[in-house]
Amino acid sequence: MNMDSNNRNTLLLAFILLMLGAVALAESAGLVVMILIGLLFLVRQFDNNQLNQAIGNYEYEDDYDLEREREFEELESREHRQAQSEPIYRHALEAVSRAGLDPDTVQVLAVDVGVMAFRGQEAPTVFRTWSLPDDIDYIQPFVQLRLPEKAVGRVKFEITDIKGNVLFSKEEAHNLERGRNFITPAARLPIHDETNFDGRWQMRVSADDVVLAVHEFQFSEATSSDISRHIGEDGEINTELRAVMAENQLPKMSLDDLLSYQEEEEAQRRSSS
Repeated sequence: MNMDSNNRNTLLLAFILLMLGAVALAESAGLVVMILIGLLFLVRQFDNNQLNQAIGNYEYEDDYDLEREREFEELESREHRQAQSEPIYRHALEAVSRAGLDPDTVQVLAVDVGVMAFRGQEAPTVFRTWSLPDDIDYIQPFVQLRLPEKAVGRVKFEITDIKGNVLFSKEEAHNLERGRNFITPAARLPIHDETNFDGRWQMRVSADDVVLAVHEFQFSEATSSDISRHIGEDGEINTELRAVMAENQLPKMSLDDLLSYQEEEEAQRRSSS
C-alpha cells in the first residue's frame, strides 16, 4: 500500500471523528464513543487488507521472476553441456584462421567442415582431413556453424581447384538457430575422369559475403579398399550428418545444375581439342 492511500484513509478517519465529535457534544457521549471505536476498527481492517494484497502481489511477482531465472539457468546449463559433448574439430579452427578470423573471438564459428563423397549406390562417406579417392562420382560440402543467437542470412559454398578456377558455387538463405547449425547446399559437384586432381583444392564458406572458413583438401589415387573403410575422427558422422543420411534427406542435383555442368564439360573438351 502506498503513501497516498495511507494519507487519504487518515484524512477520512479524521473527518469522521470530527463530525462525530461534534454530535457527541449535543447528544450521548457513550454512544458516540462506541461508534468511533467501530469506525476505527473498520478503517484499520481495510488498510490491513490492502497491505496484505500488496504483499501477496509482490511475493507472486518475486516467485515468478525466480522461476524464470531458474528456467534460464537450466537452459544455459543444458546448452553448455550439449556444446561440451559435441566436438570442435581442429581442422575447422584451422579453416577459420585461414579465413583471417580469430576462432577465440569470432561470433559465428565453424566447428566442423568437410565434404561428403558419393560413389555409385554406396552410402556417402564423410571426409574432413583425409585425401579423397579419385574414383568418386560427386562431392557435397558441409559446414557446422555455432551462433550465439538466432540469425537469418545467406550461406555460400565455393570450391576451387589448384589454379583458382571456381568449380562449384551455391548460395542459399538459411534461418539459423542459436547454437549449432548443420548446413549443406542443395547441390553436388560431379567428379569426372577429365577432372584435374593436382594440388590442394579449397572450399570457402561465406555468410552474407563474409568468409567464415577456408577448408583445404586433396585427391589421391583410389585403392582397392572401399572408401567406407574410414573410421575415427575423419570419417566420424555427427548427429546432424547421421540424421540427414538416415532420413535420406540429402538434396539431389537440380536440372539446371546438371545442364550447367554438362555445358562446362563440353566447353573444356572443345578447348582441349
